[in-house]
Amino acid sequence: MLVFNEIKPNIIPASCLAQGMFDGVHLGHQKVIMNSIEKSKTMDALATVVTFANHPQHITTKKSPKLITKLEDRLELFEDLGVQAVLLLDFTEELSRMTAVDYIKTVLVQGLNARHISIGYNHRFGSRKKGDYKLLEQYSKQYGYNVTVISQVNIEGQVASSSDIRKLISNGDVYLASKLLGRPFSIKGTVIEGKRRGTRLGFPTANMELPENMISPAAGVYSGLVYIGNDSHYAVINVGKRPTYGDLLVNLVEAHILNYNGDLYHKNIEVAFLKKLREEKKFASEAKLVEQIRLDCQAATLLNL
Repeated sequence: MLVFNEIKPNIIPASCLAQGMFDGVHLGHQKVIMNSIEKSKTMDALATVVTFANHPQHITTKKSPKLITKLEDRLELFEDLGVQAVLLLDFTEELSRMTAVDYIKTVLVQGLNARHISIGYNHRFGSRKKGDYKLLEQYSKQYGYNVTVISQVNIEGQVASSSDIRKLISNGDVYLASKLLGRPFSIKGTVIEGKRRGTRLGFPTANMELPENMISPAAGVYSGLVYIGNDSHYAVINVGKRPTYGDLLVNLVEAHILNYNGDLYHKNIEVAFLKKLREEKKFASEAKLVEQIRLDCQAATLLNL
């Protein structure tokens, strides 16, 4: 997959493109992107995505939302779908002031030689968000491209949108969030050394700090998966501040990997969340905590049978 980082004429000779932030690359995003990929197969053009390295709200509202996917994961998901080229732009003050008409002309037409543009039904672009599918259609004959408007995706009565998925995750509903994403919501990171309490209790954990700029699930206990290299293992995952021990300063992800005995310190893993089992709580004693962890492991095992 080709990745370009600046706006200039004739970046690629012809494109069928989709544009947007695409945070999470959820099922709605995938529907837009796949339409461009399918069109590219019959139009002798590259399946292309136009996206941003930073969230536009970082400039437009001075407050960026916490992200569902890191940039490198977003690019990997694009490539997995079959995207051939990405125009990856820094969303700057200058870009935020570009009118929607100038954006069409300079970026989509002169830069990417658009032959077809796939756009979500509610996607807006250009200064003050004045660009939409109607504007693209208005200029389509003048610039020689076609437009397909992609309708919303609904799962169990919930619209697939990045903002709604963030709310679901932050409320602990990782089950529905994962359905809207088309894959389990996950967090990647490096295993850090902890106080080894889990090992002492008979339930060793792989611990990760939660990235500050990424969305995190609500505090609680979850069933999930831990990916180590190419292997996956079922796990019970705690998110929170370990109230039984009074550790109230740092939020951690602690994954007890079922039937696994390897050493993971300082290794990179991916922790995927499948379903919330219960709220995080303070126990009167370690014995009560151990009893509950056993029940959590049994519940996670039953869910995964």
